[in-house]
Amino acid sequence: MTPRRQSVQDRTLRLDLQKALGEGDVEETPLSRRIFEYLDQSNDGIVRPKALLDHFNKCGLRTDDPRISTLCDTLQDNPSLDITIDVFEELTKDSCGIIEKGFSGQLCIPTFDDFRANVDRLIDETCRHAGVDSKHNVTSANAFVVSMCTVDGQRHVTGNQSELEVEICMEGCCKPILYGMAMETNPGIDNYISHEPSGLDSHAMSLDNKRRPHNPLMNTGALLSCALLGQPGQSVDERYRLYESRLHNLFSRTSKKQQDDGHLPTPLTTPVSVEESKYASRNTSLSYMLDDAKCFPPHTDVADVVQLFFRACAATCSVDELSLFAATLANGGLHPITNERIMQPQSVRQCLSVMFSCGLGTYSGEWSFHVGIPALSSLGGAMLVVVPGLMGFCSYSPTLDRSNNSIHGVTFFKALSRTFTFHNFDSLPMINFQRKDPRRDSRTIQVEMTTKLLIAAAEGDVCEVRRLRSRGANLDAIDYDSRTALHLAASEGKIKVVNYLVKHHVLLSPVDRWGGTPMSDAITFGHLHVAQLLTKAGVISNSIKHKTSSQPTKQPPVLLQDLSVFYAAYSGDLQSLKASYTSGVNFSSLRDYDGRTPLHVACAEGRFDVVKFLITTAGVPILVKDRNQKTPISEAKRGGHAAVLEFIRKQLQTPATVSKRHFPVLTVPQTPRRHIDDDDSDDSDDDLEDYEVSSHSAFQFLSMATDNEPCDEAKVNVSTLITTLRENGLLETAPRLKKLVESVKFLGADATLSVEQYRYLTESGAILLERALAKSLIIPEFNDFCDELIDIFEAAKLNRGGHIATYIPQLANVDPEKFGMALFSLGDSKDHFCVQSCSKAISYCLAVEELGADKVHFHMGCEPSGLRFNDLSLLDRGGYRVPHNPMINSGAIMSSSLIRKDLPLHQRFEYIMQTWKALCGDSAVGFDNSVCLSERSSADRNWCLGFMMREAECLPDDTNLAEALEFYFEQCSLTTSCESFSVLAASLASGGVCPLTNHRVFEAETVKNCLSLMFSCGMYDASGTWGYSVGIPAKSGVSGVLLLVIPNVMGLAVWSPRLDEIGNSVRGVQFCQELVTRFPFHNFDAFVEHMKQPSPVHRTATDAKTAVDPKVRRKLAYQLLYAAYEGNVEEIRRLKLHGARVHSCDYDGRTAMHIAASMGHVAVVQELLRQGADIRALDRWGGTPLSDAERYAPSNACDVMKLLQQAMTVYP
Repeated sequence: MTPRRQSVQDRTLRLDLQKALGEGDVEETPLSRRIFEYLDQSNDGIVRPKALLDHFNKCGLRTDDPRISTLCDTLQDNPSLDITIDVFEELTKDSCGIIEKGFSGQLCIPTFDDFRANVDRLIDETCRHAGVDSKHNVTSANAFVVSMCTVDGQRHVTGNQSELEVEICMEGCCKPILYGMAMETNPGIDNYISHEPSGLDSHAMSLDNKRRPHNPLMNTGALLSCALLGQPGQSVDERYRLYESRLHNLFSRTSKKQQDDGHLPTPLTTPVSVEESKYASRNTSLSYMLDDAKCFPPHTDVADVVQLFFRACAATCSVDELSLFAATLANGGLHPITNERIMQPQSVRQCLSVMFSCGLGTYSGEWSFHVGIPALSSLGGAMLVVVPGLMGFCSYSPTLDRSNNSIHGVTFFKALSRTFTFHNFDSLPMINFQRKDPRRDSRTIQVEMTTKLLIAAAEGDVCEVRRLRSRGANLDAIDYDSRTALHLAASEGKIKVVNYLVKHHVLLSPVDRWGGTPMSDAITFGHLHVAQLLTKAGVISNSIKHKTSSQPTKQPPVLLQDLSVFYAAYSGDLQSLKASYTSGVNFSSLRDYDGRTPLHVACAEGRFDVVKFLITTAGVPILVKDRNQKTPISEAKRGGHAAVLEFIRKQLQTPATVSKRHFPVLTVPQTPRRHIDDDDSDDSDDDLEDYEVSSHSAFQFLSMATDNEPCDEAKVNVSTLITTLRENGLLETAPRLKKLVESVKFLGADATLSVEQYRYLTESGAILLERALAKSLIIPEFNDFCDELIDIFEAAKLNRGGHIATYIPQLANVDPEKFGMALFSLGDSKDHFCVQSCSKAISYCLAVEELGADKVHFHMGCEPSGLRFNDLSLLDRGGYRVPHNPMINSGAIMSSSLIRKDLPLHQRFEYIMQTWKALCGDSAVGFDNSVCLSERSSADRNWCLGFMMREAECLPDDTNLAEALEFYFEQCSLTTSCESFSVLAASLASGGVCPLTNHRVFEAETVKNCLSLMFSCGMYDASGTWGYSVGIPAKSGVSGVLLLVIPNVMGLAVWSPRLDEIGNSVRGVQFCQELVTRFPFHNFDAFVEHMKQPSPVHRTATDAKTAVDPKVRRKLAYQLLYAAYEGNVEEIRRLKLHGARVHSCDYDGRTAMHIAASMGHVAVVQELLRQGADIRALDRWGGTPLSDAERYAPSNACDVMKLLQQAMTVYP
């Protein structure tokens, strides 16, 4: 008899082993000692200075970083110093915080060394592309230097020349600093400076239609910022000192104490800047133009303004220092190293907004389209680039393109955006699989997707499986037991999911950890209809033999996020289990590294209340076998827990009844029963013949809606169910609940559903219901959020400004008081209207889907024009002219000429209609022929645009201009309602997947491009102001409709025919402005979120507590066990540093040493022995690491056993 068959009678022994999980009184190891042990890889009690310095370099922490500079100076001055633990604690006592973050992987880029290598590679590729070998043939003209700094102060500078400390003039890089300082002392600065991209170069002598500078990054805007800087009456020298002081703070050139004493370092020599040497006359002319237009504040001295601007541009700094400024912007105004507040959060948000839309002059639109992050270029060749919340870059290369941007800089940052998920809309589903996210482990992302897929398969939710597949889930993905979605669907008898998976060509006979296949699972659990389907698909049943080998298949496990559930089951903590259940934890799918469920643990401990909860409420399957082929019943028998055993017998022997009292015409199919077969004679369960699995969501609903403990005989009240769904924004709008909606409408609100009837009616939407009941939908408190929207809607309704469009006769007949909004229905949300210019976004997507973005943008640009939507102008591409962007009339006509041009017009129109219907969730999309005829009769301007493009030879060859225009008019004349249009907006918000049908309509990359253009060009010539004040992708139309897309959250549609002078809905704009005033939906609201109401969006909570917290300690313990399973020695060392205890055990008394020994991981066993792990630890069954090695270890079992036996000799 093996030790595992022995019973440990002394319960105290196992309780003692549990002390490591947080309930014990074991003293916490000091952080400094854990770091020391991590560095002491030779185990001689000595750490060398080089080891510590090398690790700082690997993390990106420089030796001159003020947080560790004293320590590094000591280490560098004493390279042969033998550092003992006492010396180490003394040296690091003032640097513990940053050292802990660096050693435990908590810096914002955990693998900075890899990231740095990728950046260096991209720089080499950029230089080779320009014909310059890195470090060779470098001249001042083709020099290229890049510096970067993260918000945690991780830094790196590199380039193609040996001297990287390049000093340059600030030039245009001073503009956001001047604007931010002026903003902080002038709350009304928006009355002086606009925020629109002008489409002109930065020195253009031009003002907007309100006689203001177009934006603060043009020279006119920078001159006005200089005039507003400081207090009225201050001299130019006093104002310059304010600016210089800001630079010293940004660049850490002086200590805070010196600043408080009024001592600033001597300013660097400031040579004449390019702005003064080449453009002095132009800038002087600009200042007098501003003075003539009454743009300056009263009593402004024009000469002082020009002098201050020249001096600000001429201030010198290094590329490395400018990266600190960019990182400060990325960090919301906090210095990344000193953590001092340099800029106010609101100022940072506004600066980033204008940098995003206007920062690269006439190339700003192309930049936001291709790179998609805030940036700024200067005439000197420097570029500032900000990745909000992560890091800042500065590059320098003096060779400029025709837009006065650094050629090398633009090429490098384009490549950077293609490599990493830095683009503003890279968060869309399926966008980032080809790009790296330096903030997250790519394996974690895939694990999350796989877990959702397996749960959906087990629950039979075909719609969820389809949705996950459309978002990039691998249908053949495996979990920690090598189980696939097909395994789980077959085991649970979910025939619809099995059918879906088979149709999508998944592997039909994958083998799990213990040799099981989907066919063997279907046969074992009595789902013969599934077995028949698999047979038809080509699986041969007689070749399937379910193995019972004790040796698992070698596969890396998924680290479960809910392992605390097992400990709660062990200790009988019913309240914790209920809390986890309510929060959405799916108990039925939880397994540990031994294949055990929480029910195994509860039965072994005799926790009757927990067993009852897990079976009747949480839906944990009863007859699941663990690694040793034991079921929960086996555990209850072994422990002698008669009450638990009797309860389980009753649960399995009593079939669920189906009540038809309130359902005279409703027939509910019975769940196929599972057959039990256990070959173990000692723990036979042959007398337990049949059982049923009830719906998890049904029990969850019952547990939340009633005070009684749910059971199979409980009833679901229809009216309560409907109320619950409506409170979460579901019901009529959820096709996955269509069967339920139709049935309850027929039955009436007073009817009740049995558990089995509820399960049948909600079969395709179980996960959707569970998420709603657990408050884990994207807007969990939907009713509260709707109340806020109602307030905003009613306030906007009072606005009776603006006028209706009259240039299209049919639009002039619309009632101007109409006003509707839909996320939920408000006002005239069911009224139909023409989509007008909103069709341009969809037309662009269709063209890109057909031809690809490169070919489409050969015929059109990505630049905001700064002009009216129907202006007779084209974008000059060096002699080749094209429409500025697809969101203006010329661009939309171009899109129309590209879409399915091989088909006759009526088929092209049908193609468009079908796409619109798919985006709107298969709801009605109409066509207003009278508006189309009206468009055609008043189309002189559009004909002019068409002939202008023909004359410029930018239309595709053989384009029928008349047909292209007719097709464009037809698209503008499509009709829909706010309710349908909001679904279209949500389809864009979810990356091209309709949220109601889960069908993918557009590729995520296409939607990303579309949202980029909507953000920069979607609101006509007010797009810059929109991005500044609202900061959400949107598209407006002259019918009064406004399409609002909040990526990964929701879509909104607002309609009111009253238009402003630009052509945007007055009420719609007010509604959206108030929305972002109340909620942090602005693109750069991460920095000012505390100034608003909390975000209504559901977020996964993160635990920032230390390892002293028992919950955190338990999490570390389980991570240690899984690291032992994987054989990851480095991870074990890291976890030890972070506070994990090597003698920690789980609910079965199993330690990391048990797991490592059973898997045959020699290196892990050696590391655990070095760390003092208990080699004689007993698990629940009396098993030791040595006995586990004898029974489970693979071919290297002898090596493991030899190690353990030697250790036992040393420590008898």
